[in-house]
Amino acid sequence: MRSPAFASVVLIAAQILLASGCGPTRPSLPQPGPAKVTWLSAAERELTDFDEFVGRTEASETVEVRSRVSGFIKSVDFRDGDIVTKGQPLFKIEPDTYQAIQEQSESRIELWKSKKELAQSRLTRNERLLATNTISQDEYNETLAAVREADANIVAAQADARRTQLDLDYTDVKAEIEGKIDRAFVTPGNVVTGGLGTGTLLTRIVKNSPIYAYVDVDERTFLRYARRFNDPNQPEAAPAQLIPVRDRNVGVEMQLADDVGFPHRGFLDFIENRVDAATGTIRIRAVFENKNLFLTGGLFVRLRIPTSPPYKATLIPEQSISTDQSFKYCWVLGADDLPERRDLTLGPRQGEWRVIRAGIQAGERVVVEGVQRVRAGQKVEAKQAPAMQN
Repeated sequence: MRSPAFASVVLIAAQILLASGCGPTRPSLPQPGPAKVTWLSAAERELTDFDEFVGRTEASETVEVRSRVSGFIKSVDFRDGDIVTKGQPLFKIEPDTYQAIQEQSESRIELWKSKKELAQSRLTRNERLLATNTISQDEYNETLAAVREADANIVAAQADARRTQLDLDYTDVKAEIEGKIDRAFVTPGNVVTGGLGTGTLLTRIVKNSPIYAYVDVDERTFLRYARRFNDPNQPEAAPAQLIPVRDRNVGVEMQLADDVGFPHRGFLDFIENRVDAATGTIRIRAVFENKNLFLTGGLFVRLRIPTSPPYKATLIPEQSISTDQSFKYCWVLGADDLPERRDLTLGPRQGEWRVIRAGIQAGERVVVEGVQRVRAGQKVEAKQAPAMQN
């Protein structure tokens, strides 16, 4: 059994609720005003489309300096890292042994020349004696053969002398190209071994002006380039007359690892003659002057290759673009600030801006901030946003 006090409390609460329900109604919440947005005009710029690839630089010429003859290194005639010229002496191999062999070869030439003089005098005498039948034909033939033998031995001795002279010349190791030299891999007093392909590696020279940059492109990209580079008016029956890519002046831009943008300018120089079946790619090469020799081989680079002629493009800020499932769209303000949705066909990105292939015209007002508050058919309160760099 509940107490009378509890019943009184319940009665008073009910009276308060009834009194409040019969009173004046509360005022409704204020209706929200137009959405506040900012806008920028769609810009127009002259652009060129590019393909971008990653690759490595490589010296245009590389020579491994090797010893052609064996012996002790007598001197090193350059400083590590020098810029050397073609024909500049680099190493000296002790020449004493080769000088002695050369002198011996030259002495053989003189020996056989003396023997020829003797054989020639005997032949002249025997010709007179043969005319008077004083000697037999066999004796005459022997002196004639002696002269011919002397001639052959002179030729052999001269050839041997040229060979030994080459060995003597090879004791002076010289630069085969102009370029930057590496350190000396062998120091004076050490023995080096000569031979074709097996000679001791002494140092290395690279030519970095011009310098190459190699990248691998996929098969589809190669086919697109091939169709672009081939003259559409060229008959298919005359492929040998196609202009090489290096003569087409296809500009290429390069970016190093610490560059902003693509400040280095070069041109497309070479495309390999076959696609690698294992990777489905083909290697292409760009060439850059590198007059100050700043670039060196092995650098990681990015290359941009133009894929279109310059054209007028419409751009809008990237932040103004929204996504509806797989569709890209933006809001455009009309003359009365009523927003209109525009579906877009996007092009490449240009910094904070995006190229628009279709869906909007240059000069139209595009909502940049407040995109989430915009509703179709609802007027907005719009103001112009600060200018953005494009």
